[in-house]
Amino acid sequence: MMLLRRCNKLTLRPWVRLCSAELIHKDGFIEKLRHSFDEDERSNLVVPTFKKAMLYPDEIAVKDITGEYTYFQLYLAAKRLAIQISNICGSASLSNVTYLCSNNALWIAIQWSCWISGQVAVPLESGQAMEQLRDQATSCKTKLLIATPEFESLAQELSQGLQSATIILDHAFVPTAESVSSTTMYAKQLLGTQGVILTESTLPSDFYAKAPAMLIYTPNAVNSPKAVLLTHRNIDAQMRCLIGSWRLGPTDCMLPILSMNRMHAALGAVLNVGGNVVLQQKFDGHNAWSALLGINSPSKQRVTLFLAMPIVYKRLIAEYEKMFAKDSRMVEYIVNHCRQKIKLMATAFALLPDSVFYRWREITGQNIYEYYGMMETGLVLGHPLEEPPRDAANNASAPAGSTVQSNTPPNDYRPGTLGAPLKGVTARLIGNKGNELITCKNELGGTVDHGLIQEEDIGGETSLAHTVIGELQIAGQHLVSNSLASDNQQMEPGATSQQEIAQDGFFRTGDICAYQNGHFYFLSKASDVFTVGGYKVYGSEIKKVLISHPNINDVAVLGIPNKLWGHRLGVICIVSPDADIDLDAIKTYCYRHLPAHKCPTVFKTLVSK
Repeated sequence: MMLLRRCNKLTLRPWVRLCSAELIHKDGFIEKLRHSFDEDERSNLVVPTFKKAMLYPDEIAVKDITGEYTYFQLYLAAKRLAIQISNICGSASLSNVTYLCSNNALWIAIQWSCWISGQVAVPLESGQAMEQLRDQATSCKTKLLIATPEFESLAQELSQGLQSATIILDHAFVPTAESVSSTTMYAKQLLGTQGVILTESTLPSDFYAKAPAMLIYTPNAVNSPKAVLLTHRNIDAQMRCLIGSWRLGPTDCMLPILSMNRMHAALGAVLNVGGNVVLQQKFDGHNAWSALLGINSPSKQRVTLFLAMPIVYKRLIAEYEKMFAKDSRMVEYIVNHCRQKIKLMATAFALLPDSVFYRWREITGQNIYEYYGMMETGLVLGHPLEEPPRDAANNASAPAGSTVQSNTPPNDYRPGTLGAPLKGVTARLIGNKGNELITCKNELGGTVDHGLIQEEDIGGETSLAHTVIGELQIAGQHLVSNSLASDNQQMEPGATSQQEIAQDGFFRTGDICAYQNGHFYFLSKASDVFTVGGYKVYGSEIKKVLISHPNINDVAVLGIPNKLWGHRLGVICIVSPDADIDLDAIKTYCYRHLPAHKCPTVFKTLVSK
């Protein structure tokens, strides 16, 4: 493990391990450490999240099914695991380390340990088939596979074929809070000289300014999953975008119910500022409502941010109808609690049915805000949070530092609205001929520069009330690496490549969006636009209608080539095992909610596990 050094521009001096006698209180250490981190960031270096954890040692970072874990507990567990990783892979070797872990505190400890050791973290989705997991682990040439006990047999089977080392990790690996609470223990993790304090036995910040951090496989590409390589600077930029857009602070608590691979930037953003995260290993409607409503949770751990896939909101509504809908006191309590205590309820990465949006607003008084993002970019389009209104009546009863929301939800918001670029993001739409239709910039947060619609594209009128449609492209300083495929020799041909990045640095999303009145709207993936009898049909419109059905969990829309009509439309509907629905019912539902030329003619159902 390399010893931490100051930046090259500073004069190197002998480092002295600190002891608790030098400074009596942790606060003294923390302020000096914060100053050191600020200096690194002013020097355009990257301070990864595991280092920032040392600024909040005794605060709760994660609550999962097994208990609560402070920042310092996770830091020490990660540092201990990093030693084992370095013994196998070599320190700062940038080897790919794969891991299988559920949504719990160990996922974060493993990620941090890879970074402390100077490796690339490669989280695998455990729900995939063995063949797909093996292909991903093989393609990235993993040297080490880390797994938690529930995936031990799966990990052993994978490692045998790969001939890689394996580490099995459980929650007992994390030290208890009592054993690490002393100032002396904290001081042992630091080095200091002449008033400057740094973390001991970690790599310097200039290493993280250039190094790759994560290799993530896109979950939706079944036949050939694409590998996305993110550098530490990419992840840092994605986190800063959310910290500024969501006004994150140490009083924030996030409940995310979606894949860890999709929420690493949001999770890191909350932990970067000293907030905490509630992780649920498997979705359970009762437990999710308990967490949302702050039942048996201290005030500092009550949820202020809720992120979930649309199917989760759909299931929470069904649970609400069973548990609370007939209890008038609970109905009133839920809407008041959600309005006053939760500052953001959001979704991303999937279509949100209108019926789910409106019913959720009735239940909670909150809009489900839709954000746009990709593995390559993080969340880039959405709705930045405004400062809460300073209402003396509300603030009088609110604890210091808490977030008080307006009691009146913004009812002018409508589903499907993706908002504008978030802090540090530039978005544009490109026409069929490669011409730029409109460009919107949000360089510093706050007011968005919406630019002007090009006159030749709308017949000479430059009013923003006009709707323009084109391919969405995204740019932002360090948001997306412009050399992902070449930065790591262990990447396979299917990885994100230069072909997806335009010459002027914009990332081509491959998604068709509309723009009107300062907002973007998702229409379809470019590959899901079909011609039916001369009409242009967006597959996402059909999907959005079908997933609004209470018994349909997901839908795939297919365009079947047809000489006469151009395409015939087919759908594959994923239904629950206990769903009371058949093909005739699906056909009837389509014809009731879609124009005739948009109705599929081929239907198939699959039962989810």
